[in-house]
Amino acid sequence: MSSKRHSMMPSAALAGPRAPVHLSSSVTIAESAIVTGAYPVTISSESVIHPRARLDSTGGPVNIGRRCIVHERTHIGAGADPAAAGAAAEGSVTLGDGVTVEVGAVVETGGTTVGEGTVVGVGSRVGRGASVGKVLYIQNGPGGP
Repeated sequence: MSSKRHSMMPSAALAGPRAPVHLSSSVTIAESAIVTGAYPVTISSESVIHPRARLDSTGGPVNIGRRCIVHERTHIGAGADPAAAGAAAEGSVTLGDGVTVEVGAVVETGGTTVGEGTVVGVGSRVGRGASVGKVLYIQNGPGGP
C-alpha cells in the first residue's frame, strides 16, 4: 500500500463536526467544499460554492446571501476560537447579496459583514468584526448605530 496522498483535501475525519446547513434549492456546492462547525450555515438562492472552499461555523453562524460566488481555497469563518466566541450574533459572518469572494481570500468570524455587491479580492483577508462594502445599518435612535 502506497503512502502517497492522492488529494489536496484533508481527510473527512480531520474536517471537524458537520454544521447544520440551510440551503436554497437553487444553490450549487462543489462536492469537495468543506462545511464544518456547530452553528448553522445558511446559503441563499443562486449562490455557488466552488471546490476546496471552506465554510466554518465553529465561532458563529455563516450567512451567505443570494447570487454569491465563493471561489476555491477560500475560508469563510476563519479564526474561530470556540472558547472566545460570545453570543452567536457576535461570532457571525454575513455575506450580502451578490458578493464574490475570490481565490484564496479569508473572511474571519466575529460579527464580520461583507456588504451587497462587494468583491473580496484574490488572497485578501477581511478581519474579525469588519464591515466592508455596502452595509446597511439600522439606526438605534439619535446619534446613529
